[in-house]
Amino acid sequence: MIKRLSDIDRVEHCPKCDKIADRTISKYQAVDGMAAASWNQSRYCPATGKHMTPMQLKKHAKAAGWTEVGNESPDKIFNKFEKDREEKHKRNWDEINTNLGEIK
Repeated sequence: MIKRLSDIDRVEHCPKCDKIADRTISKYQAVDGMAAASWNQSRYCPATGKHMTPMQLKKHAKAAGWTEVGNESPDKIFNKFEKDREEKHKRNWDEINTNLGEIK
């Protein structure tokens, strides 16, 4: 049964014996065995268009030759951009000094 948010605190009764239900079970909780575990762990992968567990995704990525992107440390990223910025700054100053030398 799907409840409205406004009915979330409403007490539920068992449809068979009409006792007050101690807990409710969703259709996803009712699935037993490995299917429940894999469903809870699966995520949608836009690259494949399927729900895959992390293990399935790793196997698929390895077979396809994919490499993971985005797990670099913030320090590594900062140092790379800082180095690029310093090189660009040095090139700009070298260009300014060259142009000033030509003006004289």
